[in-house]
Amino acid sequence: MSEDLHDSQTQIDIFARLGKDLASTTHAETAAWTILDAADQLIGWDACYLILYDPEKPNKPRPLLTVDTIDGKRVVQKGAAPDKPSENMLKAIQQGGFLSLYHKHFDIEPALSFGDYKKRTLSQLFVPVVSGARTIGVLSIQSYESHAYQNDQLDLLNNLASHCAGALERIWAQEALTDLVERLKVFHKAVGEINASLDVERVCQVVYETVIKVMACDDFVVDGYDSKTNEIIPIFAIEHPGRRVYTKKYLADHGLAGEIVRAKKPILFNSVQEMDNSSIQFEFYGSQIDDDPTESILAVPMMLHGEIYGMISAQAYKKDAYNHDDLYLLEVLASHATIAIENARLFDSVQQAAYTDALTSILNRRRFYELAEIEFEHAKESKQPLAIIMIDVDDFKKFNDQHGHKVGDFVLTQIAEICKSSLRGNDIFGRLGGEEFALVLPNTAYQNALEVAHRLCEQINQLDFNHALKQFDKTKNLFQADYLLNVSVSIGLAMYDETCKNLDILIDHADQAMYKAKHSGRNQVHVWG
Repeated sequence: MSEDLHDSQTQIDIFARLGKDLASTTHAETAAWTILDAADQLIGWDACYLILYDPEKPNKPRPLLTVDTIDGKRVVQKGAAPDKPSENMLKAIQQGGFLSLYHKHFDIEPALSFGDYKKRTLSQLFVPVVSGARTIGVLSIQSYESHAYQNDQLDLLNNLASHCAGALERIWAQEALTDLVERLKVFHKAVGEINASLDVERVCQVVYETVIKVMACDDFVVDGYDSKTNEIIPIFAIEHPGRRVYTKKYLADHGLAGEIVRAKKPILFNSVQEMDNSSIQFEFYGSQIDDDPTESILAVPMMLHGEIYGMISAQAYKKDAYNHDDLYLLEVLASHATIAIENARLFDSVQQAAYTDALTSILNRRRFYELAEIEFEHAKESKQPLAIIMIDVDDFKKFNDQHGHKVGDFVLTQIAEICKSSLRGNDIFGRLGGEEFALVLPNTAYQNALEVAHRLCEQINQLDFNHALKQFDKTKNLFQADYLLNVSVSIGLAMYDETCKNLDILIDHADQAMYKAKHSGRNQVHVWG
């Protein structure tokens, strides 16, 4: 090899060209030739091999490409068919690569041997091919010359393997999934739906429906992980025969999910004996806790940005239910589900922030009006009663000036809590701004709405904020057992009728009624009309 090839710019050019060539091919042997050709340009070799092997999956090593030089010509060899990884392969994986210089020729097991038997290797480099945290194979180049390689060339080959790992990962997937065409049709459709969804429950449901189509699955679990509290947080669980169950959170120091969080590796059990031998203290759920019928378990971590996010598990009531193809599929599903669940949660948090009043955590003005408009239109079409209640804190500016804005903010949050606790699930409650709140009561008759208004007026007036004042301003010693620090509200009530052509008119009626309550002495309810 010429000295020019040692030039750093030449190496950069070769690696750049390699990246482009690998990106443009989807054929395993073509990609392998591209890799080995780059190794020949950068380092040089007489023989070489690229063998696919994942130590986490106890399958046989699979030679992707083995090449020898015979009479000056490169010849692809087909003879090597190892039943297990060689000691050198395992050593390369464990040590991250190594250089071997041999003093003499030696015999090799027939299954591991290939090429020109008139010549033998005297110098050899071994490096693992690693994608992320996953080993997918071993790359080795060999020379028939003594002391042909040095450690800097080992570093170069490691760098080459690193650049090629992404392409080989794709190749691994292509080869491993050749016999899964029908299952992949279901799988690819599901991935599209998973990626498109912004609802956590729907994402989990699609993953579950996909799993039961492509592998054995009687029970199914999606658990999250809270690193702050070190707790497993249940997200979704199905018990045979397809019954949705709800479970409680638990510490991640035990359970299947706890083991996944600890090891950050997938788990595959195909017998009760394997489960018992694992020493995992399982966290049981559902209706069959005392006599759990599970005999096979497949569980994979949900990882996001290198951090553990949770676990997805399929469980079957029969032995030997799963293989490594199932494991691979569940890992890929988990990777898409993790991103989709996180996106759904981010979307939900953004939506909540967009719809929620920051101080009181109730609906803000914009969201209140959106939902109120829907109920108004429904009342017009259905002819069902609809009530609007406006609430305004009396003399709140004076209260704030006297006691401070922290106490004032606390008062608003407590008023919001009192109102929320008194309302139905379909009632709409929001803060319109400052000390003004609004309430929509769908399908509520006048007398019932009036009772709600009077009850809220009374409950708010009975709140004592003396303790809050002392808490927020300890320099003021105003606390006395017989001293009541409270506020009052003025409330306006208006009922929908045919004269209300739009929501704004109805709200204006309630607003005018509220101002009449203020002008009539405050701390009371006034009805429009």
